[in-house]
Amino acid sequence: MKDRENELPPAEAVAEGPTAQDVEAGPPSGGEAGEADDAAKLKEQLAYLAAEFENFRKRVAREREAQAAFGNEQLLRAVLPFLDNLERAMDQTGPSVDALLSGVRMTHDLFLSELRKFGLGQLPAQGGTFDPSLHEAVASVPFSGKPGGTILAEARKGYLLHGRLLRPAQVTVAAAPPEDGGGDAPAGSEERA
Repeated sequence: MKDRENELPPAEAVAEGPTAQDVEAGPPSGGEAGEADDAAKLKEQLAYLAAEFENFRKRVAREREAQAAFGNEQLLRAVLPFLDNLERAMDQTGPSVDALLSGVRMTHDLFLSELRKFGLGQLPAQGGTFDPSLHEAVASVPFSGKPGGTILAEARKGYLLHGRLLRPAQVTVAAAPPEDGGGDAPAGSEERA
């Protein structure tokens, strides 16, 4: 055991001062000159990262502008054939009203089927129950044949985009008819003889 205690690894040996190798290698990185070099390198890296980030930010802004300007290009390309069909229909002078109406219906159906590819769906309303999150009531009509809240007519269709409401349907809703039980009549509605 005494032999091991007397043996010290070179790293734990007593320092006798700088050697020739230490002088040639320069000051250790912990010295003032080494710290200045490290600080300069860090500043250089920071400036590089800041420039990279600025370039990234500008590139993202350009891409966002391009997407806003040309984001609907695919949809608009799909719509152009329908505009062509409608223009052809308007240029016709001889066809009957029935033939024109049939052509417009076909164009309408084709147009809706193309828009379905982009996630557009019609919101069924007629005959359903009024839901204020999906429908906008434009009129309420007393109606005895159906329960209150039933949709009687649709003034404007509603649409969903990928299952989310794009535009509510404007509807006429059935209201419970007033009871003629002779109860309290509203003020000013009394008939005078």
